[in-house]
Amino acid sequence: MTRVLHVIDHLGLGGAQSAVLDLVRNRDANHVECEVATMHGWGPFAEALQEIGVPVHSLSATRWPPSYLWSFGKLIKRGQYDILHFHLQGANWIAKPLAAALGCGVRISHDHASGDIRFRGMASLLPDALAHFASQRIIAVSEGVRDFLTGWEGIAPDLVSVVSNGIDTETFQPPTPEARSQAKKTWGIKSDTFTIGSMGRLAPEKNFELVIFLAKQLPEFQFLIAGEGPERRSLEAKIKEADLGDRVRLLGQVNNRAGFYAALDAFVLPSLYEGLPMALLEAMASGLPCVSSNLPDIFSALRGGKDGMLCEPDLPESFVAAISQVSNNKDLAIHFGAAARIQCLSRFAASASARAVEKIYHAELLFARGQGHC
Repeated sequence: MTRVLHVIDHLGLGGAQSAVLDLVRNRDANHVECEVATMHGWGPFAEALQEIGVPVHSLSATRWPPSYLWSFGKLIKRGQYDILHFHLQGANWIAKPLAAALGCGVRISHDHASGDIRFRGMASLLPDALAHFASQRIIAVSEGVRDFLTGWEGIAPDLVSVVSNGIDTETFQPPTPEARSQAKKTWGIKSDTFTIGSMGRLAPEKNFELVIFLAKQLPEFQFLIAGEGPERRSLEAKIKEADLGDRVRLLGQVNNRAGFYAALDAFVLPSLYEGLPMALLEAMASGLPCVSSNLPDIFSALRGGKDGMLCEPDLPESFVAAISQVSNNKDLAIHFGAAARIQCLSRFAASASARAVEKIYHAELLFARGQGHC
Protein backbone atom coordinates (compact mmCIF):
# COMPACT_ATOMS: atom_id res chain seq x y z
CA MET A 1 0.00 0.00 0.00
CA THR A 2 1.38 3.42 -1.00
CA ARG A 3 0.82 6.08 1.66
CA VAL A 4 0.21 9.55 0.22
CA LEU A 5 -0.09 12.87 2.02
CA HIS A 6 -1.57 15.75 0.01
CA VAL A 7 -0.42 19.11 1.42
CA ILE A 8 -2.34 22.26 0.48
CA ASP A 9 -2.49 25.88 1.69
CA HIS A 10 -6.14 25.76 2.81
CA LEU A 11 -9.35 23.82 2.20
CA GLY A 12 -11.69 26.68 1.40
CA LEU A 13 -13.35 27.08 -2.00
CA GLY A 14 -10.89 26.75 -4.87
CA GLY A 15 -10.01 24.80 -7.99
CA ALA A 16 -6.94 23.13 -6.48
CA GLN A 17 -9.02 21.98 -3.52
CA SER A 18 -11.57 20.48 -5.89
CA ALA A 19 -8.78 18.74 -7.78
CA VAL A 20 -7.41 17.22 -4.56
CA LEU A 21 -10.87 15.98 -3.56
CA ASP A 22 -11.36 14.35 -6.96
CA LEU A 23 -7.91 12.72 -6.90
CA VAL A 24 -8.51 11.30 -3.44
CA ARG A 25 -12.10 10.21 -4.13
CA ASN A 26 -11.05 8.37 -7.29
CA ARG A 27 -7.88 6.77 -5.94
CA ASP A 28 -7.24 3.06 -6.33
CA ALA A 29 -8.17 2.18 -2.75
CA ASN A 30 -6.55 -1.26 -3.07
CA HIS A 31 -3.12 0.26 -3.60
CA VAL A 32 -3.20 3.92 -2.47
CA GLU A 33 -4.02 5.28 0.97
CA CYS A 34 -4.46 9.07 1.21
CA GLU A 35 -4.46 11.72 3.91
CA VAL A 36 -4.67 15.50 3.48
CA ALA A 37 -2.92 18.26 5.43
CA THR A 38 -4.05 21.88 5.23
CA MET A 39 -1.44 24.48 6.18
CA HIS A 40 -3.98 26.51 8.14
CA GLY A 41 -7.66 26.55 9.02
CA TRP A 42 -10.40 24.14 7.98
CA GLY A 43 -13.06 24.78 5.32
CA PRO A 44 -15.79 22.97 3.37
CA PHE A 45 -13.37 20.73 1.49
CA ALA A 46 -12.04 19.39 4.79
CA GLU A 47 -15.57 18.28 5.64
CA ALA A 48 -16.06 16.78 2.17
CA LEU A 49 -12.84 14.77 2.54
CA GLN A 50 -13.83 13.51 5.96
CA GLU A 51 -17.23 12.44 4.61
CA ILE A 52 -15.47 9.99 2.28
CA GLY A 53 -13.30 8.68 5.11
CA VAL A 54 -10.07 10.58 4.38
CA PRO A 55 -8.11 11.79 7.44
CA VAL A 56 -7.55 15.57 7.40
CA HIS A 57 -4.89 17.39 9.44
CA SER A 58 -5.03 21.14 10.06
CA LEU A 59 -1.41 22.13 10.74
CA SER A 60 -2.27 25.55 12.15
CA ALA A 61 -5.52 27.07 13.37
CA THR A 62 -4.71 30.33 11.55
CA ARG A 63 -2.13 31.57 9.08
CA TRP A 64 -0.46 33.54 11.86
CA PRO A 65 1.20 32.48 14.08
CA PRO A 66 2.55 29.83 11.67
CA SER A 67 2.46 26.78 13.91
CA TYR A 68 2.58 24.64 10.76
CA LEU A 69 6.35 25.18 10.74
CA TRP A 70 6.77 22.62 13.51
CA SER A 71 3.52 20.63 13.30
CA PHE A 72 4.19 19.63 9.68
CA GLY A 73 7.56 18.11 10.55
CA LYS A 74 5.97 16.10 13.35
CA LEU A 75 3.20 14.86 11.05
CA ILE A 76 5.43 13.60 8.25
CA LYS A 77 7.84 11.94 10.66
CA ARG A 78 4.96 10.20 12.42
CA GLY A 79 3.03 9.33 9.26
CA GLN A 80 5.90 7.66 7.38
CA TYR A 81 4.38 8.66 4.02
CA ASP A 82 5.78 7.27 0.78
CA ILE A 83 4.61 10.25 -1.29
CA LEU A 84 4.27 13.91 -0.29
CA HIS A 85 2.12 15.70 -2.88
CA PHE A 86 2.15 19.52 -2.62
CA HIS A 87 -0.49 21.93 -3.95
CA LEU A 88 -0.45 25.78 -4.12
CA GLN A 89 2.25 28.27 -3.18
CA GLY A 90 2.42 28.02 0.61
CA ALA A 91 2.73 24.25 0.57
CA ASN A 92 5.37 24.36 -2.17
CA TRP A 93 7.37 27.30 -0.84
CA ILE A 94 7.33 26.35 2.85
CA ALA A 95 6.29 22.75 3.53
CA LYS A 96 8.09 21.09 0.62
CA PRO A 97 11.60 22.45 1.39
CA LEU A 98 11.05 21.42 5.01
CA ALA A 99 10.19 17.89 3.89
CA ALA A 100 13.32 17.86 1.70
CA ALA A 101 15.47 18.96 4.65
CA LEU A 102 14.01 16.15 6.76
CA GLY A 103 14.49 13.62 3.96
CA CYS A 104 10.86 12.48 4.11
CA GLY A 105 9.04 10.81 1.23
CA VAL A 106 9.08 11.33 -2.52
CA ARG A 107 8.15 14.99 -3.12
CA ILE A 108 5.78 15.89 -5.94
CA SER A 109 4.69 19.42 -6.82
CA HIS A 110 1.31 20.03 -8.50
CA ASP A 111 1.16 23.32 -10.42
CA HIS A 112 -2.47 24.46 -10.78
CA ALA A 113 -1.80 28.10 -11.76
CA SER A 114 -2.05 29.91 -15.06
CA GLY A 115 0.89 29.67 -17.42
CA ASP A 116 0.67 33.42 -18.15
CA ILE A 117 3.64 35.50 -16.93
CA ARG A 118 1.33 38.50 -16.55
CA PHE A 119 -0.56 36.59 -13.86
CA ARG A 120 2.43 35.05 -12.09
CA GLY A 121 4.62 38.13 -12.32
CA MET A 122 8.37 38.32 -12.80
CA ALA A 123 8.87 38.52 -9.02
CA SER A 124 7.52 34.97 -8.62
CA LEU A 125 10.05 33.32 -10.95
CA LEU A 126 12.95 32.95 -8.53
CA PRO A 127 10.87 31.79 -5.50
CA ASP A 128 8.98 29.31 -7.69
CA ALA A 129 12.13 27.97 -9.30
CA LEU A 130 13.83 27.56 -5.91
CA ALA A 131 10.79 25.75 -4.53
CA HIS A 132 10.75 23.39 -7.51
CA PHE A 133 14.33 22.35 -6.76
CA ALA A 134 12.90 20.48 -3.77
CA SER A 135 10.63 18.48 -6.11
CA GLN A 136 11.39 15.10 -7.59
CA ARG A 137 8.49 15.44 -10.04
CA ILE A 138 6.26 18.35 -11.11
CA ILE A 139 2.73 17.81 -12.38
CA ALA A 140 1.36 20.57 -14.65
CA VAL A 141 -2.39 20.75 -15.23
CA SER A 142 -1.99 21.74 -18.88
CA GLU A 143 0.46 22.06 -21.74
CA GLY A 144 0.48 25.82 -21.22
CA VAL A 145 1.57 25.47 -17.59
CA ARG A 146 4.27 22.98 -18.60
CA ASP A 147 5.58 25.38 -21.25
CA PHE A 148 5.72 28.16 -18.66
CA LEU A 149 7.68 26.00 -16.21
CA THR A 150 10.20 24.82 -18.80
CA GLY A 151 10.45 28.17 -20.59
CA TRP A 152 10.26 30.91 -17.97
CA GLU A 153 11.48 29.00 -14.93
CA GLY A 154 14.05 26.83 -16.66
CA ILE A 155 12.72 23.55 -15.26
CA ALA A 156 14.13 20.53 -17.11
CA PRO A 157 11.40 19.19 -19.45
CA ASP A 158 11.90 15.60 -18.27
CA LEU A 159 11.00 16.70 -14.72
CA VAL A 160 7.49 17.87 -15.74
CA SER A 161 4.49 15.64 -16.46
CA VAL A 162 1.17 16.96 -17.78
CA VAL A 163 -1.96 15.56 -16.14
CA SER A 164 -5.19 17.40 -16.91
CA ASN A 165 -7.58 18.15 -14.10
CA GLY A 166 -10.31 15.57 -13.86
CA ILE A 167 -13.97 15.83 -12.94
CA ASP A 168 -16.18 13.36 -11.12
CA THR A 169 -18.78 13.03 -13.85
CA GLU A 170 -21.15 11.18 -11.52
CA THR A 171 -21.27 14.10 -9.08
CA PHE A 172 -21.44 16.71 -11.84
CA GLN A 173 -24.01 15.79 -14.48
CA PRO A 174 -26.90 17.44 -16.31
CA PRO A 175 -29.98 17.87 -14.10
CA THR A 176 -33.51 17.04 -15.19
CA PRO A 177 -35.77 20.05 -15.85
CA GLU A 178 -37.50 19.33 -12.55
CA ALA A 179 -34.18 19.24 -10.68
CA ARG A 180 -33.13 22.53 -12.28
CA SER A 181 -36.40 24.16 -11.26
CA GLN A 182 -35.95 22.89 -7.70
CA ALA A 183 -32.33 24.09 -7.59
CA LYS A 184 -33.44 27.57 -8.67
CA LYS A 185 -36.09 27.54 -5.98
CA THR A 186 -33.34 26.86 -3.43
CA TRP A 187 -31.77 30.19 -4.39
CA GLY A 188 -35.12 31.98 -4.55
CA ILE A 189 -35.15 32.20 -8.36
CA LYS A 190 -38.23 31.69 -10.54
CA SER A 191 -38.02 28.56 -12.68
CA ASP A 192 -38.44 30.52 -15.93
CA THR A 193 -35.68 33.08 -15.16
CA PHE A 194 -32.61 32.53 -17.33
CA THR A 195 -29.82 32.17 -14.79
CA ILE A 196 -26.12 32.63 -15.48
CA GLY A 197 -23.47 31.61 -12.98
CA SER A 198 -19.77 32.02 -12.30
CA MET A 199 -17.56 30.41 -9.71
CA GLY A 200 -14.09 31.25 -8.45
CA ARG A 201 -11.98 33.23 -6.05
CA LEU A 202 -13.08 36.86 -5.88
CA ALA A 203 -9.76 38.20 -7.12
CA PRO A 204 -8.77 40.67 -9.88
CA GLU A 205 -7.61 37.99 -12.33
CA LYS A 206 -11.09 36.40 -12.29
CA ASN A 207 -12.53 39.62 -13.76
CA PHE A 208 -15.93 39.36 -12.06
CA GLU A 209 -16.56 43.05 -12.73
CA LEU A 210 -17.49 41.88 -16.23
CA VAL A 211 -20.45 39.99 -14.72
CA ILE A 212 -21.74 43.31 -13.37
CA PHE A 213 -21.39 44.78 -16.87
CA LEU A 214 -23.35 41.84 -18.27
CA ALA A 215 -26.14 42.33 -15.74
CA LYS A 216 -26.49 45.97 -16.80
CA GLN A 217 -26.64 44.99 -20.47
CA LEU A 218 -28.95 42.00 -19.97
CA PRO A 219 -31.56 43.16 -17.46
CA GLU A 220 -33.85 40.15 -17.89
CA PHE A 221 -31.28 37.66 -16.54
CA GLN A 222 -30.23 36.54 -13.06
CA PHE A 223 -26.50 36.30 -12.26
CA LEU A 224 -24.94 34.23 -9.46
CA ILE A 225 -21.29 34.32 -8.38
CA ALA A 226 -20.01 31.63 -6.02
CA GLY A 227 -16.76 32.22 -4.16
CA GLU A 228 -14.93 34.35 -1.62
CA GLY A 229 -11.86 36.53 -1.86
CA PRO A 230 -10.32 39.98 -1.46
CA GLU A 231 -12.52 41.63 -4.11
CA ARG A 232 -15.82 40.94 -2.32
CA ARG A 233 -16.32 44.40 -0.82
CA SER A 234 -15.36 46.10 -4.07
CA LEU A 235 -17.81 43.95 -6.04
CA GLU A 236 -20.57 44.57 -3.50
CA ALA A 237 -20.00 48.33 -3.85
CA LYS A 238 -20.11 48.16 -7.64
CA ILE A 239 -23.32 46.09 -7.59
CA LYS A 240 -24.92 48.65 -5.29
CA GLU A 241 -23.65 51.57 -7.39
CA ALA A 242 -25.15 49.99 -10.51
CA ASP A 243 -28.48 49.61 -8.68
CA LEU A 244 -28.72 45.95 -9.65
CA GLY A 245 -30.57 44.87 -6.52
CA ASP A 246 -30.14 41.12 -6.14
CA ARG A 247 -29.85 40.41 -9.88
CA VAL A 248 -26.12 39.89 -9.24
CA ARG A 249 -25.79 37.84 -6.09
CA LEU A 250 -22.52 37.01 -4.35
CA LEU A 251 -23.18 33.64 -2.75
CA GLY A 252 -19.91 33.22 -0.88
CA GLN A 253 -18.59 29.70 -0.40
CA VAL A 254 -20.99 27.14 -1.84
CA ASN A 255 -20.56 23.69 -0.37
CA ASN A 256 -23.01 21.99 -2.74
CA ARG A 257 -21.26 22.85 -6.00
CA ALA A 258 -23.28 20.35 -8.05
CA GLY A 259 -26.46 21.98 -6.74
CA PHE A 260 -25.12 25.38 -7.77
CA TYR A 261 -24.56 24.29 -11.38
CA ALA A 262 -27.97 22.61 -11.43
CA ALA A 263 -29.60 26.03 -10.92
CA LEU A 264 -27.92 27.54 -13.98
CA ASP A 265 -28.92 27.82 -17.61
CA ALA A 266 -25.44 28.94 -18.70
CA PHE A 267 -21.98 29.34 -17.19
CA VAL A 268 -19.69 32.31 -17.76
CA LEU A 269 -15.95 32.42 -17.09
CA PRO A 270 -14.65 35.98 -17.66
CA SER A 271 -11.09 35.42 -16.32
CA LEU A 272 -8.10 37.40 -17.53
CA TYR A 273 -5.73 34.51 -16.74
CA GLU A 274 -6.34 30.80 -16.17
CA GLY A 275 -4.69 27.41 -16.40
CA LEU A 276 -7.30 24.68 -16.75
CA PRO A 277 -9.98 25.83 -14.28
CA MET A 278 -11.94 23.25 -12.35
CA ALA A 279 -15.03 25.48 -12.37
CA LEU A 280 -15.16 25.37 -16.17
CA LEU A 281 -14.76 21.58 -16.22
CA GLU A 282 -17.46 21.16 -13.57
CA ALA A 283 -19.82 23.33 -15.61
CA MET A 284 -19.00 21.33 -18.75
CA ALA A 285 -19.65 18.05 -16.96
CA SER A 286 -22.96 19.51 -15.74
CA GLY A 287 -24.04 19.92 -19.36
CA LEU A 288 -24.07 23.72 -19.32
CA PRO A 289 -23.40 25.91 -22.35
CA CYS A 290 -20.20 27.73 -21.39
CA VAL A 291 -19.23 31.26 -22.37
CA SER A 292 -15.58 31.74 -21.53
CA SER A 293 -12.55 33.93 -22.03
CA ASN A 294 -10.47 32.84 -24.98
CA LEU A 295 -7.32 31.72 -23.12
CA PRO A 296 -4.93 29.05 -24.45
CA ASP A 297 -5.83 26.11 -22.21
CA ILE A 298 -9.54 26.97 -22.29
CA PHE A 299 -9.36 27.18 -26.08
CA SER A 300 -8.05 23.60 -26.02
CA ALA A 301 -10.65 22.37 -23.49
CA LEU A 302 -13.51 23.79 -25.60
CA ARG A 303 -11.87 22.64 -28.85
CA GLY A 304 -11.55 26.10 -30.31
CA GLY A 305 -15.19 26.98 -29.74
CA LYS A 306 -16.76 23.69 -30.88
CA ASP A 307 -17.92 22.87 -27.34
CA GLY A 308 -18.61 26.35 -25.98
CA MET A 309 -18.36 30.02 -26.86
CA LEU A 310 -15.02 31.82 -26.64
CA CYS A 311 -14.84 35.58 -26.05
CA GLU A 312 -12.07 38.12 -25.63
CA PRO A 313 -11.81 39.19 -21.95
CA ASP A 314 -11.02 42.79 -22.93
CA LEU A 315 -14.14 42.97 -25.15
CA PRO A 316 -17.14 42.80 -22.79
CA GLU A 317 -19.56 43.20 -25.67
CA SER A 318 -18.45 39.83 -27.05
CA PHE A 319 -19.73 38.18 -23.86
CA VAL A 320 -23.04 40.03 -24.20
CA ALA A 321 -23.43 38.76 -27.77
CA ALA A 322 -22.49 35.18 -26.83
CA ILE A 323 -24.89 35.00 -23.89
CA SER A 324 -27.64 36.49 -26.02
CA GLN A 325 -27.04 33.72 -28.57
CA VAL A 326 -27.27 30.81 -26.12
CA SER A 327 -30.29 32.32 -24.35
CA ASN A 328 -32.20 32.95 -27.57
CA ASN A 329 -31.26 29.70 -29.33
CA LYS A 330 -32.28 26.67 -27.26
CA ASP A 331 -30.89 24.21 -29.81
CA LEU A 332 -27.49 25.93 -29.69
CA ALA A 333 -27.47 25.85 -25.89
CA ILE A 334 -28.36 22.14 -25.88
CA HIS A 335 -25.66 21.42 -28.47
CA PHE A 336 -22.92 23.18 -26.48
CA GLY A 337 -24.00 21.58 -23.22
CA ALA A 338 -24.05 18.06 -24.67
CA ALA A 339 -20.74 18.54 -26.49
CA ALA A 340 -19.08 19.86 -23.33
CA ARG A 341 -20.34 16.87 -21.34
CA ILE A 342 -18.93 14.45 -23.93
CA GLN A 343 -15.53 16.17 -23.72
CA CYS A 344 -15.47 15.73 -19.95
CA LEU A 345 -16.34 12.05 -20.25
CA SER A 346 -13.64 11.44 -22.86
CA ARG A 347 -10.84 13.82 -21.82
CA PHE A 348 -11.37 15.07 -18.26
CA ALA A 349 -12.65 12.16 -16.19
CA ALA A 350 -11.38 12.20 -12.61
CA SER A 351 -10.71 8.45 -12.67
CA ALA A 352 -8.33 8.84 -15.64
CA SER A 353 -6.51 11.73 -13.93
CA ALA A 354 -6.17 9.69 -10.73
CA ARG A 355 -4.71 6.72 -12.63
CA ALA A 356 -2.21 9.02 -14.40
CA VAL A 357 -1.09 10.51 -11.07
CA GLU A 358 -0.79 7.07 -9.49
CA LYS A 359 1.38 5.97 -12.41
CA ILE A 360 3.69 8.87 -11.56
CA TYR A 361 3.72 7.81 -7.90
CA HIS A 362 4.74 4.30 -8.88
CA ALA A 363 7.52 5.45 -11.23
CA GLU A 364 8.95 7.92 -8.73
CA LEU A 365 8.93 5.37 -5.91
CA LEU A 366 10.72 2.81 -8.10
CA PHE A 367 13.32 5.41 -9.06
CA ALA A 368 13.83 6.55 -5.45
CA ARG A 369 14.23 2.97 -4.22
CA GLY A 370 16.68 2.28 -7.01
CA GLN A 371 18.71 5.27 -5.84
CA GLY A 372 18.51 4.08 -2.25
CA HIS A 373 16.37 7.04 -1.12
CA CYS A 374 13.49 4.95 0.26
